[in-house]
Amino acid sequence: MNLRTTGQYQVGNALAYVRQQSSALTKYREQVSSGLKVQRPSDDPTAYPLLTRAKDQSARLSTYTGVMSDATALLNTGVSSLGEVNTVLVRAKQIAIEGGNATTDAGGYEALAAELDGLFDRALRAANTAVDGSYIFGGTATGTPPFRVATTNANGQPATIAYDGAAERGRVLIGPNQTSDTRYAGDTVFQRAGKDVFQELIGLRDALRDPATTPSQKAAAVAGTIAGLDAARDAVGDAVAEQSSGLAGLEALTSRLNDLKLTADTRAGELEGTDYADAVVKMQQQTFAVQATLAVSAQLLGPSLLDFIR
Repeated sequence: MNLRTTGQYQVGNALAYVRQQSSALTKYREQVSSGLKVQRPSDDPTAYPLLTRAKDQSARLSTYTGVMSDATALLNTGVSSLGEVNTVLVRAKQIAIEGGNATTDAGGYEALAAELDGLFDRALRAANTAVDGSYIFGGTATGTPPFRVATTNANGQPATIAYDGAAERGRVLIGPNQTSDTRYAGDTVFQRAGKDVFQELIGLRDALRDPATTPSQKAAAVAGTIAGLDAARDAVGDAVAEQSSGLAGLEALTSRLNDLKLTADTRAGELEGTDYADAVVKMQQQTFAVQATLAVSAQLLGPSLLDFIR
């Protein structure tokens, strides 16, 4: 009998078994310390592909919900700005009604016109609202203010307003083949034919300050702007309704995607999360197995080594 071969064989087997048991013990220790039972394909070849798919789905959904959050913020800002313009137009109509009274004197007309100057500036600022430096009523052209004073009258006051934005709306991808309009083309909101917010305000201002009219003519001219102000306000209201509808759709879709993401995250957690009770039991079992292997190996290898020496 070749004792050298037999001894080497026993030593090799013993060491291989100890390494195997130690590797399993390390695996369970990692599961307990990290809280993860699947970190690499070798940990569980069946679960790992399912885990990868669940994480990929969660990441995609997270991207979409992030985009929708930004879109919601833009539309909320847009609705707020439109609300500011609506407030301007409401007050402008009140001014027109007050100025339509033929008993108003020159000082009263100038006071109303001065207030209207401030209202016009408010409307122009609202139409040029920007979020993080990007203008929300310039369509796809977000880098420059969409509206500017193109010409002024003899007194240096705005006479015409030019639109420098794009004709196409800005939109974002909120799902597979699904988009949401977030940046409206401002000319379709504030400068619709017969419903031009700026020109209606300018027309009222000029009527209030026209020095060539009699009191009754001035009153009639001022009152004559009311219909145009109402039409401009209707156009703004249409945009508010459309953006509000978009917000409602985003809210519903965000809720749905959050539910799907929660499902994906829960599935991923179930696949990769450590079952602590099971892992601790198996770790203890492997600890005992390693200790037992070492003890048995010591008993078996001791005599074999002595026989080999002899």
